[in-house]
Amino acid sequence: LVIAGSLSLGVRIAFNMKGRIRELREIERILSFLEGELRVRHSTIDEALCCVADKSRQPFRDWLYGLVKDIRASGEQDNPLYYNSHTDLYNMWKKSLDNLRTVTYLSYKDVEQLQDVGKALGYLDIESQQMNLRRELELVHHHVISLDKDLGVRMKNAVVACLLGGIMTVIA
Repeated sequence: LVIAGSLSLGVRIAFNMKGRIRELREIERILSFLEGELRVRHSTIDEALCCVADKSRQPFRDWLYGLVKDIRASGEQDNPLYYNSHTDLYNMWKKSLDNLRTVTYLSYKDVEQLQDVGKALGYLDIESQQMNLRRELELVHHHVISLDKDLGVRMKNAVVACLLGGIMTVIA
């Protein structure tokens, strides 16, 4: 029973690794769509996020719609959180990422890296948004490549390590 539990833990860890990469690829796709919406359609941030949300899968769709809702609510003059600077958008983005992390395989390191996207989007001129978003997209892309490089080996190592841990527990 201990060995079977250890083996199943190793398999779960391995699938979490694969799920993390799959979700980072979805984030990469979302950022690419977002950059396109800003560049080609000259959409506002909330319009662009809404269009990208329509093309995204769950839980990212709910994450983006929640962010759009926060941005639109903050744009109302009588709202005490009236959107008047890039730090407001950054804080909304950061809070939404914390919520997203709880329903995905993303790590704290992934979320920290994605927080910079909120800074990139907070600038008022479209050229700065596009330039910074392209840079952040490139960083996410390189992060995904580095994680995916030896994924198979790391998955096997996780299964073997947990299995050996179970065997050692039974022996002890």
